[in-house]
Amino acid sequence: MKIRFWILPAALAAVSAFAVETKTWTQSESAEFEKGKLKGLALSSEGRLSLAPTWKEIFDAGVPHLWCAVANGKGEVFAGGADGKVFAINAQGKGRTLATLEGGAVYALAAGTKNDVYAAVSPEAKIYRIESDGKSTLFSTLKAGYVWALVPAAGGGFYAATGNPGQIQKIGTDGKATVFFDAGETHVRSLAMDSKGNLIAGTEPGGLVLRVGPDGTGFVLYQTSKREVTAVVAGQDGAIYAAASGTRSAVPMVTPVAPAPAPAAAAAAGGGVQIQIGGGARPQAAAPPSIGVASAPGNSEIYRIAADGEPRRIWSNSLLTVYALAFDKNGKLLAGTGNMGRIYRIDTDFTFTRLVDSEPQQVTAMAAGPGGAVIAVTANPAKVFQLGPTLERTGSIESELFDAGSFTYWGRLRNESELNGGKISVEAHSGNLDRAEKNWSPWAAVDAAAGSRVSAPPARFLGWRATLTAAPDGRSPVLKLVEAAYQAKNVAPVLEAVEVTPANYKFPTSSSSLTASSSLSLPPIGQSRRPSSSSATDTGAGAATLSFEKGTLGARWRAHDANGDTLEYKVEIRGAEEREWKLLKEKVKDARLNWDSTAFADGRYQLRVTATDDTDNYPGQGLTTVMESEEFVIDNTPPQIEGLTARVDGGKLRIQFKATDALNSLQFAEYSVNGGEWISAKPTTQITDSPAHEYNLEAEKPAGTEFTVAVKVADENDNLAVRKVTIH
Repeated sequence: MKIRFWILPAALAAVSAFAVETKTWTQSESAEFEKGKLKGLALSSEGRLSLAPTWKEIFDAGVPHLWCAVANGKGEVFAGGADGKVFAINAQGKGRTLATLEGGAVYALAAGTKNDVYAAVSPEAKIYRIESDGKSTLFSTLKAGYVWALVPAAGGGFYAATGNPGQIQKIGTDGKATVFFDAGETHVRSLAMDSKGNLIAGTEPGGLVLRVGPDGTGFVLYQTSKREVTAVVAGQDGAIYAAASGTRSAVPMVTPVAPAPAPAAAAAAGGGVQIQIGGGARPQAAAPPSIGVASAPGNSEIYRIAADGEPRRIWSNSLLTVYALAFDKNGKLLAGTGNMGRIYRIDTDFTFTRLVDSEPQQVTAMAAGPGGAVIAVTANPAKVFQLGPTLERTGSIESELFDAGSFTYWGRLRNESELNGGKISVEAHSGNLDRAEKNWSPWAAVDAAAGSRVSAPPARFLGWRATLTAAPDGRSPVLKLVEAAYQAKNVAPVLEAVEVTPANYKFPTSSSSLTASSSLSLPPIGQSRRPSSSSATDTGAGAATLSFEKGTLGARWRAHDANGDTLEYKVEIRGAEEREWKLLKEKVKDARLNWDSTAFADGRYQLRVTATDDTDNYPGQGLTTVMESEEFVIDNTPPQIEGLTARVDGGKLRIQFKATDALNSLQFAEYSVNGGEWISAKPTTQITDSPAHEYNLEAEKPAGTEFTVAVKVADENDNLAVRKVTIH
């Protein structure tokens, strides 16, 4: 009998579970909507889609990076960045290069009181005064490596956050600088003033948020778990907001914080010039070296420190870096991030909304714009944008593609929404290509509110597109859920292999362990079984351990169903000379079966396995597949031993006999004299490899005059024959 084994491919072992029943593809979570293509829409962490604030480019700086921005309260915004450039953008959005300064890049700006602006360049730590006509004069030179922020001081002058060393220096109206507060850190990276005249500072590498009173007395409000506090702002309610990034040595939290919302799923953006400052990003050209020990970008957190000093983490993201914090016209906190150019609105201590995905990789600074708008500046490339103050009139989301796994019919598509006087229109299309750029069906409108059916043709992939339109009064509709029904077309099961076990072995029917002397290990289906393996071994995934039971046979088969339907099997048997199949068993749940072969006459047989998916389909719509095994032998009859003789010849015993088997080759022959131990008998052909062999043996003659010689012969099916002869 020829037995073949195959390896079960992993792709078949883990078939997608798509039984032929009506199912739904539902998208309602933030992470699900985020996989789509959003245009002009805001996405909340609670999975709500609405119209985003308008986002329009108003100026292209033509340099790689912009790092800071400030408004002068008269409708004009200034931005500073690479190559010592300072730009001015008027209330109409028209920009111009105001000045080009010596000494490095501009990392800090502050508005003056006479239509002028003050700009700090690093790494020379020089501060220039720039008049409205672009004339610049050196205002102050600080004893520091970097100036990271400028905050106007009451009565004139400024406070400067410096690096190398990390101090707050006070600069008088005459340009003279004195140390106002020494943070004991390498850098004071961010600086703001609260409503009570206290300075709020963020440091690197300790990740501290400090409050410094008007008398220069400092107090640590919070020690973050991050390396660098990249931005701080003070709210009107007395709360302090701080953003921190990077990794440093673990430091115990000084107070407990609330769990952060789940970070928005994001992939690292490619291209552009990477930037690094502490835990954040800075330009490689005309920029400071890495501060302290360089840390990976991203891994940012935002904290709210209440007016009574209680800290709470309100936002985190393992991939993004927060560069800037600001407030919108409604007093909501905004966070500008990289390296995906996103702006988030922090709605509560536990929820947030993604407002913008800009083309530039980093949103580096924000400032108040005209009419409640927010001006944002970017890096890689350097541009100036206006966010708001109104909402977009329309916005859309094109969903990720849904892969049904096989040829599929589409059903009803519905959505859950709040129109708020606006409108939401939904379209769908389908295709058999895993990308929808071309050769898909055209977009077809779906009255999702009425639960209309998708008119796109049956296919493997489906996509939908929703367009949100604002109400006449500007209010935005809100899309909460989109759900499409589908049903895969039933396909017939597949049978790929049917195998019969070696004779006298069966598959276990319980989990009881098998002893080494009564078990046989089969390799994973598809691999050749090596001979003479009678002990139990760990056969690994896909393998089977069989137990010995005389007269039993087993069969196994490999089947799968592309729909993931539950399969049942019918197993039949037919002799080589027979015409009709006889039922062995039906409604078999497992892909294997044992049966008693002694109920069948010796001979050659085949099995036929029929697989059906009736269970998971409507009555009459199930499909079947049939496969026949290769021929195998049922042989429960011992070999025949003929012509057994024994005689004494010259002090030796001469033993002769012939053994034959009708269906199988002989396995071994042995003899015993006077009940002694069994001794292997060698055939005249030297090798036992045929159904018939002759034996001509010579044995030592024992003492006495009467001798009993027994011989036993076994075939490959472990059928055993024993005969004896006595001589005097």
